[in-house]
Amino acid sequence: MKFLLTGITLFVFHFAVLAQTGSIKGTIKDAKNAEAIIGATIQLVGSNPVIGAVTDVEGNFEIAKVPAGVHQLQISSVSYATKTVNNVRVEADKTTLINSALEEDNKTLAEVIVKGQRGTNTEMAVITEIKQIEQVAVGISAQQISRSQDRDASQVIRRVPGVSIQDDRFVIVRGLNERYNTVMLNDVITPSTEVDIKSFSFDLIPSSAIDRMLIFKSGAAELPGDFGGGIIKIYTKTIPDANSFYAGISTSYRAGTTFQNHNTHQGGKTDWLGFDDGTRRLPSNFPSQRRINAFGASSEPVVNRFKALSPYFTLQNRMVSPDLRAQLGFSKRFYIGSKELTNFTNVNYTNTHTFSNVEQYRYFAADPTTGHSVIQYAYNDQLLTENTRLGVLTNWAFILNPRTKFEFRNLFNQLGTKETTVRGGYNDNNLELNNYAFRYEQKSIYTGQLSGTHELSGQSRLRWTGGYGFTNRQEPDYRRFTSSRPQGSNEPFRIDVPQQPSPTFQNAARFYSNLTEYVSTGRVDYEFKKAASAETDDKQILKLRAGVYTEYKDRAFRARYFGIVNPNNVSAEILSLPPAQFFQNSNLSSTGLYYNEGTNTQDRYDAQNTLVSGYVGAYIPFSARFNATVGFRGEYNRQQLQSVVNGVQRIRVDNPLFSPLPSVNASYNLTDKSLFRLAYSLSVNRPEFRELAQFSYYDFNYDVSRVGNPNLKTATIHNADARYEFYPSEGQLISLAAFYKYFINPIEAKINYSGSGVSYTVDNANNAYSMGLELEARKSLRGMSGSDFLDNVTVLLNAALIKSSVINSFVGQENNRSLQGQSPYLINAGIYYADPKQGWQVNLLYNVIGRRIFAVGDRSVQPTIYEMPRNAIDITVTKQIGDHFEIRAGIQDLLNQPFRLIQDSNLDKKITDTDDVYQRFRRGSYSTAGLIYKF
Repeated sequence: MKFLLTGITLFVFHFAVLAQTGSIKGTIKDAKNAEAIIGATIQLVGSNPVIGAVTDVEGNFEIAKVPAGVHQLQISSVSYATKTVNNVRVEADKTTLINSALEEDNKTLAEVIVKGQRGTNTEMAVITEIKQIEQVAVGISAQQISRSQDRDASQVIRRVPGVSIQDDRFVIVRGLNERYNTVMLNDVITPSTEVDIKSFSFDLIPSSAIDRMLIFKSGAAELPGDFGGGIIKIYTKTIPDANSFYAGISTSYRAGTTFQNHNTHQGGKTDWLGFDDGTRRLPSNFPSQRRINAFGASSEPVVNRFKALSPYFTLQNRMVSPDLRAQLGFSKRFYIGSKELTNFTNVNYTNTHTFSNVEQYRYFAADPTTGHSVIQYAYNDQLLTENTRLGVLTNWAFILNPRTKFEFRNLFNQLGTKETTVRGGYNDNNLELNNYAFRYEQKSIYTGQLSGTHELSGQSRLRWTGGYGFTNRQEPDYRRFTSSRPQGSNEPFRIDVPQQPSPTFQNAARFYSNLTEYVSTGRVDYEFKKAASAETDDKQILKLRAGVYTEYKDRAFRARYFGIVNPNNVSAEILSLPPAQFFQNSNLSSTGLYYNEGTNTQDRYDAQNTLVSGYVGAYIPFSARFNATVGFRGEYNRQQLQSVVNGVQRIRVDNPLFSPLPSVNASYNLTDKSLFRLAYSLSVNRPEFRELAQFSYYDFNYDVSRVGNPNLKTATIHNADARYEFYPSEGQLISLAAFYKYFINPIEAKINYSGSGVSYTVDNANNAYSMGLELEARKSLRGMSGSDFLDNVTVLLNAALIKSSVINSFVGQENNRSLQGQSPYLINAGIYYADPKQGWQVNLLYNVIGRRIFAVGDRSVQPTIYEMPRNAIDITVTKQIGDHFEIRAGIQDLLNQPFRLIQDSNLDKKITDTDDVYQRFRRGSYSTAGLIYKF
């Protein structure tokens, strides 16, 4: 820490005398036919000597080394009227984007004012940024997002090389599962959106609010040290191009769901807004566990309190309406003298439905003599999921001058998920099953940042950010029960309830939970530049950096559950009543059926995490072609968790750990259009709170308990990268990369079988490795054939081929298997057709990921489970009508291939026809049509 503070102090005193400069780039077109204007002259009015540029064959230009400030541009070309562009704001080390059009010379134009800012949201801008970034990185721009018509960040990011998406929400980079990724929103680590795993739910951010996405695949001193796959930076829009207001609405049809009759259950009046109205919650004055134990669960006062709860069985059958999505957005730029205030706001609402006919089977390992597995049970689930999301993003910027800028960003999402499961099937006890589950989950997630950027001099910049995050997750009144009858009989199903006072998770139970987590963050970054002279090229300027990052998390989790019990041995006639009659409150009494509390002491925990980190780094230009970035990051992290197991055993997790994290990134420019990169970094992967807690959560959909492991260790990862990049022209890229990762104590999901049931947990293997190749290509077909059609086509291809192996696994598992969650290959491909003259845009997109381990088995009773590949094709069509209307239509998941989990029954680490289905279902192709109006 003393070294860090000394370094920062030295940098601060090295303020410089060089002038601040930025650049201006853009495209000039003919206003009538939108053709590129070749040879147009763009220059700064009043500059001495003259500062300017000339457009190339595609109408593109770039003016380098423009002094920071507000300028006036003059654009001229033979046979066109000269155009003046006022209020062009240039910031130091930033690029201002100016796209303009010239009218023919026979027209007289009034003055046109274009308010410019750094262009970051175009393909050209993102590719330029990737080329200039010192690490191995990939990205996607708002321009490409608009072409694909992706709704949210989860769909956007799967277009990025080496990236795939799981459960339509969670990102996997380089085939590694979501736990190995760190997500940053506007340079601040995002708060947790899930309670069981380390993940960020990317569907929370609407695509229309994204300025750009960058995925860093190699480490650096200024980047967080907790990553293995990648560090994903999402930048939301703050400074708009111009004042605007737009509104959009769309509806969607899902095959097998929409306009079909399906079972659901009664909810609250505000479910459509994403939160429960109180119908499902325990009353605030409901007896505590201590009071229930003191009075006795079978006492009349306690029984009456349970009778007052909302109804248990509220099954309904109704037709599912089409999905609805709506959004409103506006942006505004205010000028207050020489100062500027900007705002970008987006409000979006979604209400969607998905019905799945889920087949599930559970087997022990195959009998080695017969090669066959004996079914423990077979389920057929009719699952209807109803999702509601209300999101608000509002970002503000206050620009005092080109040297000083403040930004205030806010993102809030309210999410509600309602699941109704009706389960049929049978088990190996020759019983036919009829089980139900009614689940509702609501989440409130807020993240906000206040940041400032200060150009202290021509050579130094200071950036600071303060962040706050809040997550509240509630699961009120999760109801589930089982019933059975002899297989093949016509007897009524009998409700399963314990014959003793102790309830169970599965049988006539009600579960309530509440999780609250607060996150506060702070960071300061300082950069000092040392140039030989004012004419030194940017790539040959020495850059020294230092910074600090702090984060504190505080989580509180509380859960309670109750179940109906039958120690009084009520008659079989009552147990055989239809569920709607059995669960009537009139059947509860102190001498008959009654609820008892099953809550254990481990059903609650508190947890805290303190992270303090600092870094120093340097960008060193050894020559005009060769440069390297070296850095050292130190992270002190202390994870703490407090809980009690079985009422007596105190769990006190306290893991203070200092991690020294060196990194180096080197690049050699082979030509002006190609370069070669090498990188090495050391990183970590820390357990999440839920993974450390021994709280046992019963997951009805998988019929398993999920349990944490307080003995988990932090994993250490050595990362090595090599990448060749070729930029044939503006907006085009071809790259080939290779990577190698060595894991010490990697954290994996595994299956435990205890004799009484199956649970999912996590554990550390000893060591493992992962290595692979990645290819990315973005190519425009313009000019290749003389065809007007092909001139409007752009092709995108990215793919990754990966091999992984666990060298030393945990007890009960073989070595030399693939790493859990690691896909062996990823392929994303897209064909984009855009005709701006006619207003048409058509896209064809393809995605597939290779087979990967879903959960590691125990090599004896419970085999390893694999998630199988599925090919996905999406088609979207957009038509611009006039200046204001835009019609969009598309089909997602055209092939509708099944989601499949297959277990390796014969334990040969291969999946063949002899292995058994663990889970299988289809979600249905998804058709969408919508209208957007821009004012």
